[in-house]
Amino acid sequence: MLLLGNDRFVTQDYKTHGSAEDYKGEHLSDIRIRGTAKVTKVVNKYIPHEDTIDYNEFQKNKDTWKDGIYFNCVSITGKNIRYHQSELDGNQVELESFEGDKKRYFRICNMAEVLVDVGDIVNSDTVIGRQGNTGLVLSKKDISDETYGSHIHFEVLDENYNNVDPRQYANFIKEVKYVFQANSTSQNKKQIKIIAKKINIKENPSFESAKIGDVDEGDIYDIYGIVEDNINIWYNIKTSNGLVGNIPARKGAKEVVVLDEGEDVEGVIKEVDEQKEHKLIFTCEKDGVYAVRLQKGDNLYLDM
Repeated sequence: MLLLGNDRFVTQDYKTHGSAEDYKGEHLSDIRIRGTAKVTKVVNKYIPHEDTIDYNEFQKNKDTWKDGIYFNCVSITGKNIRYHQSELDGNQVELESFEGDKKRYFRICNMAEVLVDVGDIVNSDTVIGRQGNTGLVLSKKDISDETYGSHIHFEVLDENYNNVDPRQYANFIKEVKYVFQANSTSQNKKQIKIIAKKINIKENPSFESAKIGDVDEGDIYDIYGIVEDNINIWYNIKTSNGLVGNIPARKGAKEVVVLDEGEDVEGVIKEVDEQKEHKLIFTCEKDGVYAVRLQKGDNLYLDM
């Protein structure tokens, strides 16, 4: 799925690393993928360091180095570097996609900068970011190893968030493709809109049941049944790619919004009175998925 740029080589493999692989290439070179994926998380607030900070040395010296919410660190070559306490993985992006009908999650960390936003659907034409050295680097090799310099940390997790060997995803042996699993909005069905960032899909309406997927903020699904317990309301849904399961929402918490038949979906689609003055801001030229789901000929208006 991920072709992490050209002319990169492995500096620390999955067996040694234990959860990911590190790849070395030209500093500030483009990071792209082959395949398609959805951006689900972006951290893009750190300035690349002049040099790299070793995680092991940081753990040994952090109490001495600590200065409020910063650490006055010494890099692997003896340079003084000021490091923020939240900067463990540096600038990073998280993606999700599918290998067949199984969801896969991808993390790319320690980037110089991220060039995409949450919700973007990225492909081989998209520059996701630039290779860098933000954050800390954990390596079990000698400090002369190039893992310590500008590099890419690449991590793959399965549908249950277990780490898997990323090599066959990085070299495109395993192919993944993003599938839109949310349903289309409808005025003729009872639907649910996800407000929480992410909710697990359970096989049965119980937390002891197996996790079979998840739903994301902004997704809309048809409701086929409801089960309540003392804490949660469970909504039975079917995704557009055929997955049937149950999602919980805590009673009293703003995790979902139930949309009854005929109810407007605020923030997704709004009926407009053609007699009023509106500003046309978008006309859909073809079927597709945008910030809202539209059909050919549909117009999107902004009230004046």
